[in-house]
Amino acid sequence: MRKDGFAAVGAIVLAFLASQHHTLHMMLFAIGLGGAGMSFMTMFPMVRRVMLLMSLAMVGLMLYQLRDSKRPISMRITIGMSILVTLGLVVWSVSQLGM
Repeated sequence: MRKDGFAAVGAIVLAFLASQHHTLHMMLFAIGLGGAGMSFMTMFPMVRRVMLLMSLAMVGLMLYQLRDSKRPISMRITIGMSILVTLGLVVWSVSQLGM
């Protein structure tokens, strides 16, 4: 029962964080009137670093979920694709903007 409760609370927390991630990006677009708001990321590199670290933390969580052999193959493919895309975006971001 305790494990189920942790999973339920964890799902709510992750859903909240995901919605805030979107809110932060939209706020950045609003500040700069379009794509120019992304210059905010270069002005405040700590925000970008935290977002990159959160992306890597999510990759770790997805890798943990990928180990479960009871998951359907379609779910495992989706998780694998998500990991590849996330890592690709992290590598692109670091190569273009540095740390």
